[in-house]
Amino acid sequence: MESVVPALVVVFNRPDVTRMLVDNLRTVAPRRLFVAADGPRDNHADDAGRCHQVRRELERIDWECDVSFLAHDHNLGLQRAMVTAIDWFFGEVEAGIVLEDDCVVHPDFFDLAAAVLERYADVREVMYLTATNMRPDRTFGDGASWHFASAGHIWGWATWRRAWEGYDSQLSDWPSYQHEFGPGQGALRRALGAKADAAHRGSKHTWARAWHYHVAKQRGLVAVPATNLVRNVGVGPDATHTVSRRHSLIGLPVDSITRPFVAPTRTEPDPGYDAVLTSYHRWGWRRRTRELARRTFNRPGGTRHPR
Repeated sequence: MESVVPALVVVFNRPDVTRMLVDNLRTVAPRRLFVAADGPRDNHADDAGRCHQVRRELERIDWECDVSFLAHDHNLGLQRAMVTAIDWFFGEVEAGIVLEDDCVVHPDFFDLAAAVLERYADVREVMYLTATNMRPDRTFGDGASWHFASAGHIWGWATWRRAWEGYDSQLSDWPSYQHEFGPGQGALRRALGAKADAAHRGSKHTWARAWHYHVAKQRGLVAVPATNLVRNVGVGPDATHTVSRRHSLIGLPVDSITRPFVAPTRTEPDPGYDAVLTSYHRWGWRRRTRELARRTFNRPGGTRHPR
């Protein structure tokens, strides 16, 4: 298998997950690969050695491909490293896949990305394809290979330069748009607005929250695969966010997508999936986990979440 979709991978100081990432990429052999490596932190004595080990793992990229490297001598930090890498990537390509070091994707994601990136290249409201399906036990609509939602997740995603343009990690225009995320808006928009407000105030400022805001501000759509196509292998004490295995998305089954791919008949968000996203974005992980379980699986005396 050989993928024609350019891919960006962002790595730091975890050689074990980087090794799994390289092995994962070898199964699809992307012809064009961009690798961004953040540098060691000054106040972490073992970072220099770990970052060096990561770069040694990258030498295992042994399939025929055009590889570009962006290696930093000093640490930028997660947010700046990610934004710098994605800016660099879309300065070189029109569309492609973005993977952090701990995201192992099913090979079908690369083929699906090729189909979605081509089909919606000029459809402005479609902002990206995610590899994550938060309720992979369900089917959608008429057996389509993907459906749409009003938000998504960034454990493996694919997008276009035109969608990334205008991204602002500081959410500078939030005061001008916050009324569009407040009273009278849908539950998901209010939940995303609360996160955007926290990010703008600096209480929890991540590049991903700024990306979710960038998409929601434009009322963009996210393509979600019919099955979950990604596994996070970076859970543990050296992770930035997924420190606990009790994270609600850890352990989701990964499965292939039936071929040939079938496009959905409508380009609009699935209300049931938006409800799951609302649960995910609105509450802390404990309540979020219970709600996702209730909505996704049969419970004694309960009902399944509507399609």
